Order: sequence, then structure tokens, then C-alpha cells
Amino acid sequence: MTTRDGAAATDRLRRALLAFQAAQTSLLSAHRKAKALASPAEVERFWSTHGGRVEAGQRAAAAEVDAAFRVFSAAGLVADAGDRHLVTEARRHLAE
Repeated sequence: MTTRDGAAATDRLRRALLAFQAAQTSLLSAHRKAKALASPAEVERFWSTHGGRVEAGQRAAAAEVDAAFRVFSAAGLVADAGDRHLVTEARRHLAE
């Protein structure tokens, strides 16, 4: 492994974790919006449109975290506790 490979793996993981955190924020916001809707039909319509896109974005971000972490680990690098926690959250999300 070269220094460049390690830097690329680190950068990919960092970007994936930031995107995952942003997706978590968007999903939380979507849940709050859905909770404020008046009827079950509105809630269902929300999750079938906007909310569904947010959930798909969350799944994609979680999958990228998992893939980036695999590359990062294969390069012999070690993530700090905060990053490992986010990786665990992403993997838990994928398992659901």
C-alpha cells in the first residue's frame, strides 16, 4: 500500500461518513415532517414520494460507508471510535 492509497481510502471514508451524517439529518427531518401531517393518507403519500427518496438516499449513503470502510480496513488503516460508531450505524441501517 502506498501513502497515496491510504490517503485515498481515508478521503473516501471521510466523505462517505459526512454524506451518511447528512442523510441521517435528512431522514430525521423527514420523520418530523411526516409526524406533523394530519391524516394517515397524507403520511402514506409523503413516504411514497419525498420520504421514499430520503430513505433511498440513506440506504445509498450507508452502503457507501460500508464499502469505503472495507477499502479503508483492507489498506491496514484504523478508524477512530467516532468513525467506527458511524460505520456500525450504517451497517445496522443496511441490515434493517
